[in-house]
Amino acid sequence: MSNSLVPEFAEFDFHTVVGPFRPRVANMQPTSTYHGLGMQVQYTYAYLGDDQGNSYVVERKYMGSMTGGLYLMCNELGTLGLRPETSLSARGELRRTSTPEMRRWADPVIQRIGEGLAPADERPLLVEITDTSVLWDEGDLLHLEGTPGALGVQGYAPMPNDPWFYSSYPNRVSGTVLGRPCRGIMVVETGYWKHGVEPKEAEFYQKLERSFNAFGNLLDDGTMQWGYLVRGDRGLCVAAVVEDLDGVGKVVLANNELDCRYRVEESGQIHYADQESAGQVWEYRSDKTGHMDAFEASRWAGYGSMAGITTRRGDDRKVEFGYGWFEYFRDRIPAEQRIS
Repeated sequence: MSNSLVPEFAEFDFHTVVGPFRPRVANMQPTSTYHGLGMQVQYTYAYLGDDQGNSYVVERKYMGSMTGGLYLMCNELGTLGLRPETSLSARGELRRTSTPEMRRWADPVIQRIGEGLAPADERPLLVEITDTSVLWDEGDLLHLEGTPGALGVQGYAPMPNDPWFYSSYPNRVSGTVLGRPCRGIMVVETGYWKHGVEPKEAEFYQKLERSFNAFGNLLDDGTMQWGYLVRGDRGLCVAAVVEDLDGVGKVVLANNELDCRYRVEESGQIHYADQESAGQVWEYRSDKTGHMDAFEASRWAGYGSMAGITTRRGDDRKVEFGYGWFEYFRDRIPAEQRIS
């Protein structure tokens, strides 16, 4: 290694520690610190399907007791576009409850100020998480209930100036979205890094991330499968996949090396990626209606995002419901990593 490539003292060039974890509400308190880092952001999001073959992605972000509203996307009009009901979702300050047994966000403050002042059509919001259950209710926009999987995935890059610690775990859920019966996977995701840094201000977003594939599958043998395949510049990589069958967790992959090859279309979109780690190949394929046009337009720095499905090559189990959220920065992908 040449002197120009050698990291500075106490730096490991974003080489990532990767592994599974057992979800416990008591371990994910907003006042807890890990590796000297405090909780900076949480998300709840879900990938859902209805009986008519439509797909939905719903996402809500929390920073402290504040939330910016619900992204509610559906592909029934040809792309995974934002539904107009997004504007009816609650936003602003919430009443937050955090105990070792339960996390809850509820009771939007602006809705308490009285008729004529509070938004007349803004929907209610209640999110409640325990070790054995999840509930996400936004009135006629969304109602989901379910149970957590046995394991989650996590990655930690121990850099002195810009450390990054990220985790998520899946939940099997069913309920309604826009009044339509649905089922799928809901995710609780948490980020820890330097205090005061918003996710899109972090070096991970600004400079390092090439692609981030979060995916989940409900398989025909009853297994729920969940994983992160993250490829960044320098040493930042997360390859982690876990499974849950009848409450028993299994680690399929936990590695900090990931070789990705991407098919970049003339449009700049990525509809296919071949992702290899520890001898396993995970293929991402986009859905023809999966382009998140409005969601992508709300970001910057060359950000792109698609929905599709991610599966392991050679796994002959049938996917009864599956999704893969694939976000990427096309200008950061080297020419040798592109495939025709």
